[in-house]
Amino acid sequence: MPAQPEDSTPLWLWPNLLSLDAPLVAVLWQGFLGYRFGIPLRLAGRLVLFLTVWAIYLVDRLLDARKPPAPLEPARHRFNRRHAKWIWALSALVAVSDAMIAILWLSPAILREGLIPLAGVLAYLAIFHASGKSIHIPKEIAGAVLFTGGTFVVAWSTLPCRRLAWAAAAFFLLCLANMVAIEAWEWRELPKRAPLMPHAWTRWLARTYLFWVPAAVIACALVGRNDWYASIAVSAAACAVLVKVGRRLSLETRRVLVDGVLLSPILFLVLR
Repeated sequence: MPAQPEDSTPLWLWPNLLSLDAPLVAVLWQGFLGYRFGIPLRLAGRLVLFLTVWAIYLVDRLLDARKPPAPLEPARHRFNRRHAKWIWALSALVAVSDAMIAILWLSPAILREGLIPLAGVLAYLAIFHASGKSIHIPKEIAGAVLFTGGTFVVAWSTLPCRRLAWAAAAFFLLCLANMVAIEAWEWRELPKRAPLMPHAWTRWLARTYLFWVPAAVIACALVGRNDWYASIAVSAAACAVLVKVGRRLSLETRRVLVDGVLLSPILFLVLR
């Protein structure tokens, strides 16, 4: 499949190409967490989360784009390979701005707690982008843990409690459902994109997707005396529907939609 010309790129694909979808999702769920659990959130903490997630995704996708071009590959790989120089410059600017805000305006407790998921992210980038090394950790599980940790770090530093632990576990399952769906689609439909097969656990999660994701939806619905769990159930159910629909939609459309359905907190905030 030849690379598409830039002027034919649809508007709805640009947030994904610019790696803006993940930081928007993280900040939305962080704000929803603070709203539902009565946790005060300062602007500095929200900015740091947005910029940190953005910088991580920019760098992660740039490192992915170092691989040799394949006849079939996601649009984000083509975009990052074509514009690598200015995206590296953008990632450096985002990282420097992030560090300045964190050092100058974050409280020492939150800054200290935030170093834990940051260390995990650095280890993640080193492990999963180290060429020639066998990977023994499922990338999707590691990514879901780190995304959850980053989203919850301010809340946990402010008010650690058992309620937050359960909320984090449910959010982790939602993040895992999102990442496994994307990996399964790209692995099955773009087999030449990378020489490595997904981890055996990832392949098992993909095969049993329509069992464990609906089970998570039901569990969240039963627990759902809080809008937090209801929102997770809505997003997870939508992920399962997209997996069920399969190839009736294009891969890039599904790739954007499976991130878009994570914006379900907006429904609960608007309808309140």
